[in-house]
Amino acid sequence: MIDPGEMEQAPVGLQPAGLLRRLPATIVDMVVFCGVCILLAYPACRDINWQMAIADPSMFLGSLMDPGWIAHAAGILGLWIALWWCYFAVGWGLLGATIGKWIFGLRIVDHRGRSPIGLSRAFLRLAAYSVSSVTLGMGHLLIALRPDRRSLHDVLAGTWVVRRRAKADQDAVPNDEATDADDDNESS
Repeated sequence: MIDPGEMEQAPVGLQPAGLLRRLPATIVDMVVFCGVCILLAYPACRDINWQMAIADPSMFLGSLMDPGWIAHAAGILGLWIALWWCYFAVGWGLLGATIGKWIFGLRIVDHRGRSPIGLSRAFLRLAAYSVSSVTLGMGHLLIALRPDRRSLHDVLAGTWVVRRRAKADQDAVPNDEATDADDDNESS
């Protein structure tokens, strides 16, 4: 079993990203996500009489109790949650990085240095990300406190956020099978 407190070394040849790169990448991701959420919420909000809301807040609150509006708002909330899971699961699991991480030259790798990490590990990481967030950000703060620069969700999911290598460097690094074959030849 993996000890979450154990300090692991980053996968060979990869440099872990610190807080100063990860924080702006997360901010970009939140701006993208919130922008899409605003676009989804616009149809529900455009029918609200904002002048009435300012003039008579109690009347406005009463209009929000309309079952049709509540159903519409609940549908939008469901879309937001689905979008949240899809944005990060596809970004991390299938592409190796979200838009923010890509802009800042970062990617998510597993404990063997493979990217993308796959949907199952991405969903695990996202569930752990939620735990990092609901602890008032303490799980995220570990990035600054741990020497290996991993947050709680990285430790729990077995992932690393690393700097993306240049294309020439990626081509020069052998794959896992070639490395295993070289190790076998040296021991003979």
